Parts: sequence; C-alpha cells; structure tokens
Amino acid sequence: MAPKGRLAIIAGGGELPHIGMSEALGAGEDPLFLGLIESDFSPREHSARTIPVHITQVGKILKTIQKEKITRILMLGKVRKDLLFQKLKFDLKALAILARTINRNDYPIFLAIADEFEAMGVKVISQKIYLQSLLLPEGRYTPKKFNSQELKDIDFGMFYAEKMADLDIGQMVVVCDESVIAVEAVEGTDETIKRGGAYTKKKGDAVVCKSPKAKQDNRFDLPTIGIHTFQVMLESGCKTLCIREGETLVVDPKAVIEFATKHKLNFCVVGKSGSKGLNGNQKKIPST
Repeated sequence: MAPKGRLAIIAGGGELPHIGMSEALGAGEDPLFLGLIESDFSPREHSARTIPVHITQVGKILKTIQKEKITRILMLGKVRKDLLFQKLKFDLKALAILARTINRNDYPIFLAIADEFEAMGVKVISQKIYLQSLLLPEGRYTPKKFNSQELKDIDFGMFYAEKMADLDIGQMVVVCDESVIAVEAVEGTDETIKRGGAYTKKKGDAVVCKSPKAKQDNRFDLPTIGIHTFQVMLESGCKTLCIREGETLVVDPKAVIEFATKHKLNFCVVGKSGSKGLNGNQKKIPST
C-alpha cells in the first residue's frame, strides 16, 4: 500500500527522475513531476503528470505544492551548479532562502529548501526509497583482478573523494600512483575525468573515485554514475572507476558492467573493508 498523501518528484536532467517515477507508480503512488525548466528534464511519456517550474521561482513551486496537495517530495536528477553564477531572476522567496545559507555550495542550499518544505508540513524523502535497484553491494564487477598499486590507489582515492565531499567541494577525485590528479568542483564529473585523463593518459592507469560524504544526507545529491561515465573514461584514458557501497546510484547496472567489460575498464564497489574486498571472484548483479 502506498503511503498517504501525494508524492512530487522535483526533477532535473538524466534518468533518475524517470526511474523514480516508474518505481513510485509500481508502488501504487500517484506521483507528479515538477520538471525544472533550467535543467535538461524531459517528461517523455509522463507529460500528463508534469508541471514545468522554474528553479528560480521558489514561491511558485511552493504554491504548486499546496495546490496539488503534495505531502512528500523526492528530489532527483541533475541541476547544473553554474546556474547560481548566471544572471537569473530569482524571486523573493528564492533570494530569502539563499540569504539564509552559510554559503552557496550544494548542501546548504538543499538543506534550506528542505527546511522550507518541512515548514509547510511537506516531507523530503530519501532518494534511496525508490532507487534501491541502483545500489550495488561491495565487490569487483569486471573480470580483471587489481594489482597492488591499483589497490593502493583505490584506498587512497576513496579516502580523498570522501574528504572532498565532506568539504562540499565535489564527490570525485582522479588519482594515479597515490597522487591526486584532479578534483571535482563546479565543472562536474565529465570535465574532472577529462582533466585527470589528460595528465595520466600516457601511463594509462588513472583511478576515478566517487564518494558521498561520511554522513551523507540521503535526501540530496547521492553520487550517480552510468554508461556515460565510462564513455568519458574511455575517451580520456582513465582505467578504473570506484564507488561507495550502498551510497552511489548506478543507472542501468547491467549495461554499465557490460560496457566496462567490453572496453577492458575496471569497475568496483568499495565497502567497509576497503580494497581488501575487491580481489575475490567477480561480483554479479543481485537478482531482483
């Protein structure tokens, strides 16, 4: 039985909003997309369930939530970080929220918006609730076992990726020979991988590490990877991708693993045991 009250998905770009919509419908929800016009969101077959909204017009978003009797919010999809630095016309409510944040990094803004919803009696729910199928357990999901230097780089890179996330700078680092080569900031994942690959392509063994904060708020901005991530790695000469167990979303895991295997890239999910849990048998996707 679906929870009481209507669910709205505040939707940015990418596949996650559509996966969330499908899972919510399957659970008996009557969900609604609030599609962010400034993102790359497309309603696809759910246009009848979509209300376009401007990310800068928070007052109108709140009125829409009240009008549609929304009781729960799910925030999914990509929103470009550089929007805050463009000449957009924010309404008074948006400006008031920005004024209350300690800085203009992602988390303080997300938290301030969530507080605004909560003040209306609207709960922002965990992104994991309708994306459980995208979370993979610890293990190595591609055939090749890691050598000793690769294992050192994995532990080293995951440590620094988590530290960068804790500082609200970014969620990714590219490392090689226990050196940090590139750190993600406002430019995003793709450009970070490209920059890391540019410095390490000749050596050809850069490790891309993506991690949430040590105490990640699961309502916002869970790290996400997909086939596109591996395509950028392939083009850039990066060899290995590592993510955190139970905290990083993998869009279409089967296709991701097939692509990585075909192109001789490495993919692993790091758990509490760190790199020690990676060199056993190749891990298979859990059956659903």
